[in-house]
Amino acid sequence: MDKIVYYFLLFMIYAFLGYICEVVYVAILTKKITNRGYLYGPLVPIYAFGALLIVIPFTEFEFGKFIADRWYLVVLVGYFVPTILEYLTSYFMEKIFHMRWWDYSERFLNINGRVCLRNSVLFTILVVLVVYLINPLLDKAITGILDITVLAYILAGLLFILTSVDFVFSTIKHINISKVIVKLNELREKAEEAKKEFDAKREEAKNEFNKYLESVKEKVTKISAKYPTFEVIKNKNRISLKELINRSRNKNEE
Repeated sequence: MDKIVYYFLLFMIYAFLGYICEVVYVAILTKKITNRGYLYGPLVPIYAFGALLIVIPFTEFEFGKFIADRWYLVVLVGYFVPTILEYLTSYFMEKIFHMRWWDYSERFLNINGRVCLRNSVLFTILVVLVVYLINPLLDKAITGILDITVLAYILAGLLFILTSVDFVFSTIKHINISKVIVKLNELREKAEEAKKEFDAKREEAKNEFNKYLESVKEKVTKISAKYPTFEVIKNKNRISLKELINRSRNKNEE
């Protein structure tokens, strides 16, 4: 049980540190403070999942300890594991909620806008810091909290309840947003179909009108040839049929 509490507290701390990283990073880019993440609270769980995917194997299994003792292997793991996690998270959240949570399409060496070289390098640096600096410090801190068993359990219980409530309400919010997005997409598709149908009908009407106009012109031409001096009144002015046909043809070509 202590192990579960230990890793839960570790998860919460990394989720909070991830939130701080996101806020600071975006603030540097946009020059303003923005609330980041899926939840209402100051937590970004993807950072915590990524950290535990690194920390647990490195501390609990021999192959992990083998990798942790070799910095170059830590760098490789730090590059690929967070990158894969970020890609899969983006993909499945888009499928579930019908919206993109981040898009790196304009960044150098990106894959489908879900991951990019710059972020992968930053994650690699974070992983190295976690393995060799941050996690050893957190391990001591959480171990000290666990020494006071009642306090550790109360703290973990409160955090679990608060996070669970936050997760439920955040999910409801995003599901509602997702429904609106789906509805808007449906309306957009219907509008596009209606426009295509309207354009087709307009083109059809234009073609029919041109056929009718050509038919009238042919008849008028025949009349003009038979009665060359025949004139009509247009805007209180007399005009020959031949001139009327030429004006109509020039206007139609314009």
